[in-house]
Amino acid sequence: MDGIFAADTWKKFSVCRGRRPWLACPDEQCQHHPRAVQRGASNLYFPVIESALSIPPWSDRLQEALGVYWEPIVNTFPEDRTKQIEFLAHGPLAAVLAELGMTPAQLAAEVERRVGQQEKINVSNLRLEEYRQFTGGTHVLGLDREFEIRPQTVPPALKPWFSRLVKATRLREVRAMTGFTRIQPPGDGATNIARLSVADNLGWLPAIEVRGEGIFLEMDAGRLAAWEMLPSVIARAAHINGHWIEEWRLRNGGTSMPPRSISPRSLLIHTFAHALMRQLTLECGYSSTALRERLYVADENEPMAGVLVYTATTDDDGTLGGLQRQGDPQRIERTVVAAIQAQMWCSSDPLCIEDMLAPADGLSLAACHSCVLAPETSCEEFNRFLDRAMLVGTPKAPEAGFFRSIAESEGS
Repeated sequence: MDGIFAADTWKKFSVCRGRRPWLACPDEQCQHHPRAVQRGASNLYFPVIESALSIPPWSDRLQEALGVYWEPIVNTFPEDRTKQIEFLAHGPLAAVLAELGMTPAQLAAEVERRVGQQEKINVSNLRLEEYRQFTGGTHVLGLDREFEIRPQTVPPALKPWFSRLVKATRLREVRAMTGFTRIQPPGDGATNIARLSVADNLGWLPAIEVRGEGIFLEMDAGRLAAWEMLPSVIARAAHINGHWIEEWRLRNGGTSMPPRSISPRSLLIHTFAHALMRQLTLECGYSSTALRERLYVADENEPMAGVLVYTATTDDDGTLGGLQRQGDPQRIERTVVAAIQAQMWCSSDPLCIEDMLAPADGLSLAACHSCVLAPETSCEEFNRFLDRAMLVGTPKAPEAGFFRSIAESEGS
């Protein structure tokens, strides 16, 4: 086995035959020599996980009661749907209707409304549906067991930067494994994802559900739009986006473009999420691995500029309320200010803020383990696309910091 991992060892053998049995697709043309990888290497298997929050009306008591009956109802011909609903209303769902104070006719009307609403949902962009729930107002308490939010007044000290503050007192997240990749981790629009089954119409996926709580913050659209136009901000985002395009083409070949670009907005919101999580671990008592980010970012069509920091557990009762309690206006003001102030100085400065510790792939700039990097389980982007300068600026370009005035006012 001596030298088996050396690059020159396998050049003595013929080139790869292009077989990829885990992808269940024809062999590809390959002119590269094979290479050895340890059987237990972490890059032999990357799970592809998709997650979604349970949001109204799909999280309320009625939808929970419909349960296994929902798919048969949806798949029934419209002209026969009323009869089926009436049968359920006088049978399996009678107790639920009594609890909710609904008549069979009201149930039929509500089901028809939800069937129509389901057809309008953009399944490929569930984040937008979640974002609308967080920014749409107060949910009626008591009727929903899986989703409960309580909008708060944004503290005056944070109003120039944030337009909305929401305490999520009850959340349910479903995480499902949809496939896996080998060698390269799954990325946006990845085409090398192996399916879990050879069946064409797989009706189920391995999944878990977790319950918890969180804090949602939405950034002010006007101030954000003005900041995004600054030349120093555009230049830093363009640098990372250029490396992102190079990596995409290296992985997928040709001159194709990635399905999204790395914008100043995405860098700002992502880096702020990491800074906020680091501060919350100090103030709430949660470990750094217990908190997770959920980013809501979009630049075109229906813009989004928000972040949900949350914690969740598989226990049916969820968590204990310590995180959402920090969403009180007075508490979150202190937390956000402290989080920004902490980013003004990194123990690895000046190397960090001068981008000298940036990773070799160029997908982050001013970011290291001493300031904004988070545990892999907490970050949606595998600790990529981070830049502390987007929060507080740099010595050469202080205006690049979206929150620069917060840090300076607190530090003066």
